[in-house]
Amino acid sequence: MKKGVLLIIILMCSMWVQAQRTRLRKANVEFAKFNYKEAIKLYETYLAKNPSNKEAQANLAHSYRKVNDSKNAEKWYAVVVNHPNTNPTNKLYYAQALAMNGRYKESRKWYKIYAKEVGHDERGHVFEQTYQNLAQFYEDASKYEVRLAPFNSKKADFSPMFYRNGIVFCSSREPDEDKRKDKKEKHGWNGDRFLDLYYTRGGVTSPEPFHKDLNSRYHEGPLSFYNGENSVVFTRNNYYNGKFKKSKEGINKLKLYLATIVSDKFAEITEFPYNDDEYSVGHPTLSSDGTTLYFVSDMPGSLGGTDIFKSTLQAGQWGPPQNLGSGINTKGNEMFPFLDADNNLFFASNGHAGLGGLDIFLARNINGHFAPPENLGAPVNSSKDDFGFIMDTDKNEGYFSSNRDGGVGDDDIYYFKLHPCKIAAVVVDSVTGRMIDRAHLEIHEEDTKKQVIHVNASKYLFTLQTKIRTNYLITASKEGYVPKTIEITHQQLIDCKNQDRKIVDTIKIALGPPIIARKTGKPSRGGNILRTPPGRGWDSTKIIQVKTIYYDLDKYFIRPDAVKTLDELLVILYRNPKMRIGLSSHTDSRNTSKYNVQLSQRRSQSALQYLVSRGISPQRIIVDWFGETKLVTPCPDGVPCNETQHQLNRRTEVIVLEE
Repeated sequence: MKKGVLLIIILMCSMWVQAQRTRLRKANVEFAKFNYKEAIKLYETYLAKNPSNKEAQANLAHSYRKVNDSKNAEKWYAVVVNHPNTNPTNKLYYAQALAMNGRYKESRKWYKIYAKEVGHDERGHVFEQTYQNLAQFYEDASKYEVRLAPFNSKKADFSPMFYRNGIVFCSSREPDEDKRKDKKEKHGWNGDRFLDLYYTRGGVTSPEPFHKDLNSRYHEGPLSFYNGENSVVFTRNNYYNGKFKKSKEGINKLKLYLATIVSDKFAEITEFPYNDDEYSVGHPTLSSDGTTLYFVSDMPGSLGGTDIFKSTLQAGQWGPPQNLGSGINTKGNEMFPFLDADNNLFFASNGHAGLGGLDIFLARNINGHFAPPENLGAPVNSSKDDFGFIMDTDKNEGYFSSNRDGGVGDDDIYYFKLHPCKIAAVVVDSVTGRMIDRAHLEIHEEDTKKQVIHVNASKYLFTLQTKIRTNYLITASKEGYVPKTIEITHQQLIDCKNQDRKIVDTIKIALGPPIIARKTGKPSRGGNILRTPPGRGWDSTKIIQVKTIYYDLDKYFIRPDAVKTLDELLVILYRNPKMRIGLSSHTDSRNTSKYNVQLSQRRSQSALQYLVSRGISPQRIIVDWFGETKLVTPCPDGVPCNETQHQLNRRTEVIVLEE
């Protein structure tokens, strides 16, 4: 080969190498400036020609993670974790990406590897153990109704907040055509417009920019209202009085600002006194009395990436920030706090064990202290990022944000309706089994000791609307009886029956007669005692003299012979307009106990519906169900019985409650 040709080849190779180095250098510059969208393009182009460059592979994986592209993040972390001497944190990121893509078995493997290498980070052990039992995240799933909010766009929409019968939220959506000449900047992080605040009335009208006094050229939101919605604290980039400031590292941080509404305008915008150019402060929420501000920051003293802090208003001044501590904060990120009317704390975290990405957690307020956080589970949480949760506890409804599959944009806002268990309680005499009228009930949440309002549906029946993940203590009392307290656990509420979203469980509280002394007749404090004999002071239960209603095996529909029986009962009820009855249904012993309870409930409902559809007021009827617990023929599990014996157990009995 001639020297001239060789020289040209060498020169071309040198130029190619230099071009690749320039491309890598540009990619690294964009990466360092947090311009991840542009960095991804440059790294992908570079790696197409230089597929083994470890630095580019790692930075590309990090870039995809930063823009929440979990699929491509998984792809490149799968390469990075196999590099000799790779940083153990890359294995954590790989485990997180796998979980976000629903690959929990593989995620568990890499959390376990990470735990062995970094023993001081509890996340490895906690997540590895958590993914052995995913069923725990789906216990409450049937209690939720979740759907996309109608005001989402193709861009990011998240962090809703209640305001004046509507919702204020953050969005990077493109403005209407006639407003596209605004001065809103584009964010290099993902190439989208900086966030603005939008408002939708009732959560249904077309969103409009919230307020020109708050929206600026850069990020606004999340925010929180207080003082009767006449004051606001909101998040914004470090941009105040027209000045855009950066940290020593050249990063524009987030800050909190406070404003008061005067004549429908936001006036007197002031900085939160603990803002700083060197770290971010944002994501505010306030206690119900407006005196404690909770927010998110990466300020010195943080346990992880971002932590939740609080500041208390004293003599008109906000006090020094206090970290909520390791009970709430982790080595991961805690973000987007929200306090409900009872000052229970909802927040998002990727440090506490969850389904992947950010999950939403609840820390109950117990006498001014937060209990250990509980994962809300599916369908509020998913394998992707779930955050920005708000809830109206009176209506059992609210909103949250998520980038889960099935949305219309990047982050989307979802509406949810919670259908907790409704309990119906009756108080009965433990000796006769007859219901006691006008008993007194007191109901408290077990953890908080907070008294719960209940409804006296009749002189026999009490109803209670429960919350999820809450234990209750119910105390029943009546003069002449010994008071009794029972516990209703949150596990019982999880298992309660759900029929067409009208969830009702019936419980009985049996009160015993007072203990009296054998000689004196006065209540005894010890020694020989006896209970008041049955029949003195209590009437035996009356059974209407009509044929019992029977059912086919594993069925609850009304048979022709049962129609005749129910029609006879209708005549009795028509002739006695003040009569009230109870329908008590049962099954034979075949199938499981849990299934038989549900089947007996359906049988009572069928009989009830038949009577109500023919003009009998439902207020005259109380239904109950016992499954296989009250067999009239001795045919329990394991005892051979013929069909006639089983048939006698598949029944509904009619009980007179009041004549």
